[in-house]
Amino acid sequence: MLTPGGTGYGNVNRVDPQLAPIESSLFWLGMPGLTAYFGSLDVGRPRPGDTVVVSAAAGAVGQLVGQIANLTGCRTVAIAGNDAKLSWCREIGFAAVINYKTVADLGTAIEAACPSGVDVFFDNTGGPIQDAVIKQLSVRARIVICGRIASAAQFGKPEIGERLLSSLLVTRSSAHGFLVSDWWHRRDEALRRLADWQRGGKLKTKEDVLEGSESMPAAFLRLLKGKNFGKQLVKVQ
Repeated sequence: MLTPGGTGYGNVNRVDPQLAPIESSLFWLGMPGLTAYFGSLDVGRPRPGDTVVVSAAAGAVGQLVGQIANLTGCRTVAIAGNDAKLSWCREIGFAAVINYKTVADLGTAIEAACPSGVDVFFDNTGGPIQDAVIKQLSVRARIVICGRIASAAQFGKPEIGERLLSSLLVTRSSAHGFLVSDWWHRRDEALRRLADWQRGGKLKTKEDVLEGSESMPAAFLRLLKGKNFGKQLVKVQ
């Protein structure tokens, strides 16, 4: 558990219930929030005027990434597979949205939404979405490789997809694997800023909460199938 300024014991921090509802420590004031913060600012390095594309944009990390990019003066594009999720993305400031399940051609849709190319791609899915976005990179774009949910059914097997190294070469872009644990020593900094943004009305969040321990299997399957809306939580009485 995490809290700004809290006393830490190894990788465990006390939660400050005065700061936000306690479930926030599992969402925007916890690991997903830290992932969005450091993945965006330290790895993606967005600059004012950049176009930032986020896959799984309504998820626990994605919805925060988009809002942080907006705070840095970027134009943000959301990719998700559900119109209700994309409606939420527009509500929190994404300039354009793409439903990858319903568009006739994903690459064409990304090109239309990003006429000057993609400067930062925060990749929460991998798979065909990654392939389509990489083809639209601008010069010296940055790719943050954060999640591989598109390969969930293939864990332990070789990932088979398009070979896109030529796109990285031609655009002189970089792709970085990202694990938030590498930034754990700076968590207090991130949590303070996230809390300040939330108190100032600059961060909006939604989570998906199921009731009772018996709902845990269903919650896990919702996550794998992309049916969750934001952070998937289970409330145990």
